[in-house]
Amino acid sequence: MPLNNNHRNFSEVSLELLPLTDNIENSEKPSNYNRLRRKIKMDPYQNHLQKSRHALPTRLEKVYMGVAAFEALIICSIAFAVFGLVQEHIQAQGAKVRTVPVYLAVFIMAQIFSLLYIFDALRARNIVQLIMHLFFNVCMLVYSILQIPQTKNALEEENNVPGGCGSFENCTGPNSLYNLLEKLMIVPPIIFGLCTIAFCVMMRYVHAQFGWAVFHLVGASPELKRAHRNYQTMISLLKMLLFSGLAFCTAMLILASAWDAKRAEFIITIVAFPVIIIFMLGCGWALRKENKPIMSACLVLMVAGIAYFIYKLSTLWLPRTQGLYSNTKITMAIFSIFSIIILMATFFLSLLCMNDFGKGLIDGHRNPENRTSLWSLPANARFEKKMEDTERYKHSEGGHTPMLEGELQGRDERLVID
Repeated sequence: MPLNNNHRNFSEVSLELLPLTDNIENSEKPSNYNRLRRKIKMDPYQNHLQKSRHALPTRLEKVYMGVAAFEALIICSIAFAVFGLVQEHIQAQGAKVRTVPVYLAVFIMAQIFSLLYIFDALRARNIVQLIMHLFFNVCMLVYSILQIPQTKNALEEENNVPGGCGSFENCTGPNSLYNLLEKLMIVPPIIFGLCTIAFCVMMRYVHAQFGWAVFHLVGASPELKRAHRNYQTMISLLKMLLFSGLAFCTAMLILASAWDAKRAEFIITIVAFPVIIIFMLGCGWALRKENKPIMSACLVLMVAGIAYFIYKLSTLWLPRTQGLYSNTKITMAIFSIFSIIILMATFFLSLLCMNDFGKGLIDGHRNPENRTSLWSLPANARFEKKMEDTERYKHSEGGHTPMLEGELQGRDERLVID
């Protein structure tokens, strides 16, 4: 828990006055010297220094990350295999077949995002983000199931083209290209299901482990714990929104470029890429610094984003653009609705976070051990340097134990001991 001079007892203060060297005569040592030396060796702060040098210090976190890496490796391998088979055997690709890369691009982006999302959640001890990843994994499970009939529908167009499937007699049906692809595409739903079950089993233990981190960071105040939970949820939603927006724009870019690069759809999609990234970074900065003007501007952008995705959802059935979404209406509709839901949730949660500004949570943000941010790597690097300086101070010629982190910084920072 946070420590400062007002919370330290006599034995903790006396530890700083005891030398660590063994050059003191036995007669000069106090009677409780050995007991206090053992206490120094078991100091949780020293243990914390050792553990903080690793992004994932516990075995549970390594196993959790290992399951995510296994899932990403299998799914990406299947996606590349399917893409390679389609490109190799189908030469004159029709409008529907050109939509197959959309599915594969989304799969690959989803797995890269999933790895980064889980790693960030584990090192930031953000249990909310891990729970949201479970929801994300279930969505990808549904998406992988929908991909199978949509791929079949796309390949049926090539059945009427002589030699349309290369060495295969037909694109669909017995002994066809689709039969081979189906055997591959049935693997992702199984992998997603098994990994989701594994994540659910480990979630209970991760929740217990991360619960102490929140207590150490913000204390036992119910109001601060609620504010910190809102902040964690908001940050997690922003990262999820980043993937959703970029994946949707990537799919639109593939479809629009295959249709006509001069269309307005193509230009709007290109402009949306930097806007999404700038919005996410600006909103994350405003949350951490409790900057109301920037946060208000982000709220306006959220409303504009909701309007944009509603517009994109409507274009799926407009006569002038419905040909662009041949065989991808379900996929693009799911992404549009998913993005709208996340944006609406982010909007209302932003209002709650703004209401929490000025209630003391910013002190937790300034803590060097707080890793729940969009740009925690530079802050964490500074904290690692502070720990190294503390280690050097401990082994200095004075031979005394180092002062606590808050004291090294002029007693203006709170110390967190894990």
